[in-house]
Amino acid sequence: SEHYVFRFGDYISRGFQLVNRNVGAFIGFIIVYFLIALALGIIPVIGQLASFIISPALAIGIYIGAYKLDRQEDVQFGDFFKGFEKLGPLFLTNILVALFVVAAAIPGIALMVSAGISSFNDYDGLDSMFSNPLFWAGVVVGFLPALYFGVSYIFAPMFVWFYNLDTWPAMEASRKLVGRQWTTHAVFLLVIGLVAVAGIILLGFGLLYTVPASQCALYAAFADITGLNEEEEGEG
Repeated sequence: SEHYVFRFGDYISRGFQLVNRNVGAFIGFIIVYFLIALALGIIPVIGQLASFIISPALAIGIYIGAYKLDRQEDVQFGDFFKGFEKLGPLFLTNILVALFVVAAAIPGIALMVSAGISSFNDYDGLDSMFSNPLFWAGVVVGFLPALYFGVSYIFAPMFVWFYNLDTWPAMEASRKLVGRQWTTHAVFLLVIGLVAVAGIILLGFGLLYTVPASQCALYAAFADITGLNEEEEGEG
């Protein structure tokens, strides 16, 4: 309910600091995560469904590791997989957020499809579709609402895990928190996304370092804004 200061650069720096405290554990987890996703991905239907179900529990693992390091605690490799203790709430949160994003994009997609059908019916092809104002109206109408929800709910899984909130309260807490400085959060997500993608250099092996660093930066933002460690230290 209070205004907060968003320490943009500090969070990115903090993300790298946290990873550097136990870089081997983070890299090992990312490798295992990738191998699990790869193994499930080659299994038709069932494997892909299983991957969709367990991904939220695996994704929260980086935040759990960052949290322990942030509190000057040792990180065991098994800590990265503790998300399975709340597999149900994390999965439900993930799928509900996805539904909101998709639902928000549907009107825009409908406009784009309508523009495409109109263009091909006139035998004008893609050039006509891209010059159709209806197509670009669809891009705007579909993209902006989807982007709004995608950014607004970014902290929902962490509210589920660290604050033991149910799915909807976690989503609302994230939306209200991010909403106070939505543009700043959107730019921050873009920047840490670029940080993660920068790992493509060195034949892609850099991703093993930059991906967890970007996610630790997101954790650092969440922990600072919500006073996560301060509240728990006060309770102790």
